[in-house]
This record gives sequence, structure tokens and C-alpha cells, in this order.
Amino acid sequence: MKTILLYWLMTFSSGVILWLWEKQDPLRLVKYKSEFFKEFQAASVAFCYMLINNYVTWMILTKVLTFPREIVESTGILSFPLWVRFVTAFVLKEFVYYIIHRMQHANEYTWLTHKWHHSSQSVWWLAAQRSSLTSEILYTFPIIWFPLLGIPLELMTIVPLHGAFQNNWIHLNVKSQPWMRILEWIYVTPRFHSLHHYDMRGRNFGDSLTIFDRLFGTYLDPDTYHLDENQSAGIDEPVTVKMIVGI
Repeated sequence: MKTILLYWLMTFSSGVILWLWEKQDPLRLVKYKSEFFKEFQAASVAFCYMLINNYVTWMILTKVLTFPREIVESTGILSFPLWVRFVTAFVLKEFVYYIIHRMQHANEYTWLTHKWHHSSQSVWWLAAQRSSLTSEILYTFPIIWFPLLGIPLELMTIVPLHGAFQNNWIHLNVKSQPWMRILEWIYVTPRFHSLHHYDMRGRNFGDSLTIFDRLFGTYLDPDTYHLDENQSAGIDEPVTVKMIVGI
């Protein structure tokens, strides 16, 4: 519960700070006053889902992962330095996230878990919080590498805090900057991820790292894509209860 509260504290504190940048140099015009209450409601629902998912995560870590943890211990990898195991767990988390995210866009059934996230007509930091219950549960699996590789709980807390900031960061409604091109060799930027929302073919699935999109042919270079200013960022469907749940 403490981690969840820290996550949402980071979400709104970093969101407000990044919002200042959005308002100074927006990529598109967003009517924040009319959009805020709607997106805040969506974020509140996602917060409730996270509370439910916290219990699911506890069940997975304490009941399901007992046998796999024993296998990991037998490999001797837990004798590696902590920083090596942390970096390894982070990269593996990113790889599993990439697979799940790509899978969500793969067909009409898995798409149901992710559709609500793509229902917002504008990409900006608060709209990023839309996440269905089934999507929240799916995104539990990438983090299992941290306990499997023996990462202490206090160090694991960095992961959701970074995730809260990162989710705001990649959904920022800001214009492209030259330094983003350099950063994108490794790290996902707002312009990189915005194409994931505006290009409905399904590209740029990475959460924090761009490497897996480059390796597996789903990378869309922002410099080669012309973004139509009148193009919508969201799907043209009414939001329903089933969509919000993700079924």
C-alpha cells in the first residue's frame, strides 16, 4: 500500500511539474480545463485497479514464484553483484513489457485489455493514467524479475517510482527537441511514444528502452513521420464499462 501511495504521489507531483513544460511548448492544443476532470476520474479508477492488482501481485510473488525462485538460486546468478542483477532485471522487465504491449495490439481479443488507454483523443500526461484492470494485471508480470533476481524491496521501490515519472514523461504533449534524437538511441521520449498513439499500425511499443523496437522491426522513426495536426490520438469509439475493465 505504501508503494502505491508513493507511486501516485510521484505521478501527480512530477505530472504538475511536467505540465508547466506542456503549457509552454505544446505539440497540440489541449483544452486542459475541460479535459482535466474527465482524466482525473479515469486516473481515480486506475488507482482502484492498482489496489486490486497489488493483491494479485502479492499472490504471484508469494505463491506462484516459489518454484522458479529455486531454479534461479540454483544457477548461481544471485551471487552476482547487486547492480548487475538490478540492471539485468530492468532489461528483462522491459523485454517482457514489450512482448505484452505488442501482444495487446496483436488481435481483437488482447486489444480489449488495452483499448481504454487508447480511447483518449489527446495525448498528455494525465491522459496517460488510463489503464484497465486486465491491463494492470498483465503489467504485473514484467516486474517479477526483480524478486526473482533477489533485488531488495527497498531498491525495488525505485522501479514503480520511475514508472510513474516515465508514464508522464512519454505521454507529454510537447514539441520535438533536437536532444531527443540522441536520447532515443536508448530511452523512450515523448515524440517516440506519441507516434504509438497517432500511428494505429502499432509501432514503438517500448516503455523505457527503444532497443526492442529496433531489434524486432517495430521502430518508427519520428523524423520520418509526418504528423497531421488534425489527426486524432484516440480510437473513435464510445467508452463503456467493459472497455474500462478491459474485457
